[in-house]
Amino acid sequence: MGSNSTKQLTGLFLTGAAVGAALALLYAPRSGVQTRKEIRKFSKKTFDNGREQMMEVFDNVKDYVEDSKSRLQKIIKSA
Repeated sequence: MGSNSTKQLTGLFLTGAAVGAALALLYAPRSGVQTRKEIRKFSKKTFDNGREQMMEVFDNVKDYVEDSKSRLQKIIKSA
């Protein structure tokens, strides 16, 4: 359970960092073209990181379900 809390806290931290970075980009003294380019670059990086985290969560859930299924089958066989 502690591991899930750590992952949630990490996710919240990364979300806050992403919002802060996006605001910093918007308020930075750059031209519109440079700012839009930075926002596109940042958005792609954030999307890719989010996808990686989502796949990690998916793999963890899949492993948990397979583990639970295996345990349940052992319990049924021993009953």
